[in-house]
Amino acid sequence: MRRWLAGVAALILAVVFLGGSVLAAEKFVLAKYPDLKIGFTSANLLQALPVSLNNAKVMVDFTYSNGFPWFELRDPSASLTLGECKELAAYAKARGVEIGYAAQIGLLDAAFWEIMSRAIPNAAVFEGPRTVRSLAFGNEFNLDPKKQAWNLDELYKIVKTANRAGNMAKAGGLQYVVEHAGEMLKGDGGKAFGFTEFLANTNSNVKWQMDIANFFAVSRVVTKPEDAKAFLEKNVGRLGYTHLKSSSAEHKTTDILQENELPIAPVLEILAKNKVNYIAIELTQKKGFDECAANLLKSIDFLKKNY
Repeated sequence: MRRWLAGVAALILAVVFLGGSVLAAEKFVLAKYPDLKIGFTSANLLQALPVSLNNAKVMVDFTYSNGFPWFELRDPSASLTLGECKELAAYAKARGVEIGYAAQIGLLDAAFWEIMSRAIPNAAVFEGPRTVRSLAFGNEFNLDPKKQAWNLDELYKIVKTANRAGNMAKAGGLQYVVEHAGEMLKGDGGKAFGFTEFLANTNSNVKWQMDIANFFAVSRVVTKPEDAKAFLEKNVGRLGYTHLKSSSAEHKTTDILQENELPIAPVLEILAKNKVNYIAIELTQKKGFDECAANLLKSIDFLKKNY
């Protein structure tokens, strides 16, 4: 099986570009949580398969032929055209593959509205979680390596922007979701504000997208596992979907899923209980398709063995 998957890139590229067909695999489900839809994010493969219509079709066939019900299509700058997304949506629907659409832009970034003005109509053509996603933080953190939180003026601006994006997405039949990442989870109650304050001040058209490793390996203020769990429990009603990623004891993201600082078992229990069923496996990016595919398969083995 692993040898087959290691060579799947050549197979899928051949069938996509030569007009052949790919065999469907049995859908992958967790024995303990059969209603959870375990997919992956195409961000894992961005180095091997940069964004294009043809490469997105490769993702669809990879999803279809390996038993995944869905995948998150990461289109960082919303570079796919609406016409390409419509073609891709039809291609995926014919194979029973669901797609969630994700841009990669922060709420304060100058290009936010340019990108989201394309991302929202693009996202609306796909069947699946019906979400359109962005980041919360952006260049205000990227350009300042010491920054850990937003100030009050920044908080006001990101809340206003997120509310507008949420309203636009709602009007288009979508749910806007925002991923937490570099910012601290909770501010100091005075001059520093984190994702907790952001989410608390946004309207009901804004939900969040959880990454279970970002609390520890991406946030510049490492979150205590018990605080991350408490935040999830309090805000699970506003959770859109989840990235399943692992953070090591050294607060580093891992190539393959393993136990996380916020243990995976209670997270899956909370998600299943609250019917937040869409989960995308996210792994560190690798240059080669074969290595990406092998790491994803090993991650699936980990989930099957433990959950």
